[in-house]
Amino acid sequence: MKKVLLVCAMGAFLFSCGKSACDCKKESEELAGEMMKVAFSGNADEAAMKDLQDKAEALKEDCKDYKEADYKECK
Repeated sequence: MKKVLLVCAMGAFLFSCGKSACDCKKESEELAGEMMKVAFSGNADEAAMKDLQDKAEALKEDCKDYKEADYKECK
């Protein structure tokens, strides 16, 4: 019985570690700021921009379930 409870508790913990809509918004804003810095730094680093684009795609995938209404509650 203890093993069943332990497995259930671990499952609940793992599923509760996802990003919230506010986390997605914050990370998106930070990533946009980083992209602007790289783009307007005078010496555009293609490798850095590619890395940031990859991060943006990963963030988009992580946050695909949220709608515009979910972000309105974030400050």
